[in-house]
Order: sequence, then C-alpha cells, then structure tokens
Amino acid sequence: MIDPTDALTEQFLRVSRRLRRQTMSRIQPLGLNPHLSRALRVIGEHGPLRPSELAEKLGIAARSASDSVSGLLAAGWIGRAPDTADGRAYRVWLTPSGRALLEQVRTIRAEVGREIFGALDADTREALQTALSRLTDDPA
Repeated sequence: MIDPTDALTEQFLRVSRRLRRQTMSRIQPLGLNPHLSRALRVIGEHGPLRPSELAEKLGIAARSASDSVSGLLAAGWIGRAPDTADGRAYRVWLTPSGRALLEQVRTIRAEVGREIFGALDADTREALQTALSRLTDDPA
C-alpha cells in the first residue's frame, strides 16, 4: 500500500518542478538563471543590502551570494557603493534596468502560476493557499 504522505510529497514535488521548469524556461532568455533570479528578487524586496545580508536572506553561503552579485553587476541590473556605516563593506541595489527586469520576472511568475493553478476552481485554490500558508509559517 502506498503511504498517502509519500504520494502527497511526490505530487507536491512534481508541481514544484513544473512551476520551476516553466518559469526558468521563460526567464532564461532574459539572461537569468535560478540563482540570479532569486538574488534579483531579494535585492528588489530588501535592498539596498550587503552581500552578507543577501546570503542570509537566501540561505546560501556568502561566496555564492558574491557570485550572484558579480553576475548581476556585470549585467548592469544592480549598483554597488560603499556602505556608509562601514567603509570596508558595500551595499547593492537594483538599477532602473534591474527594476524593469524584476517586473518582467514577476509577470512571468504570475503567468505561470495562473496557467498551472488556473486548472483549479477558486475554492480549491483558496483551500490550497490556506494549507500552504500553514506549512510555510515558521513558529520557531
């Protein structure tokens, strides 16, 4: 007999992979990979910030955040300047082209979400939203 929790886990992972695959296929032509896309979103939501703060918010190693910052800087999507509170550090923020790119990414993510979750009626989408909110709430 199949464990219902295992089946649910597998279904959830399949939907998650589908969301990621479809989103990535649409943002890749914009010059983004998953790491750059996530960094762009976090900088857009929380910037300006230090690369160490970016790493913390992304839950990745500082070196990985530095690589993402380098890629975003090279593309002109973020700017960088010394941190006024600590001249040894610097902060990054979205440039106008970075803000425009982030808006494109948000639009693509919304389109993919509508395509996938649009197969559900409104009540089912609301129930799923409620269930996922409970699972993503961190009581610790």
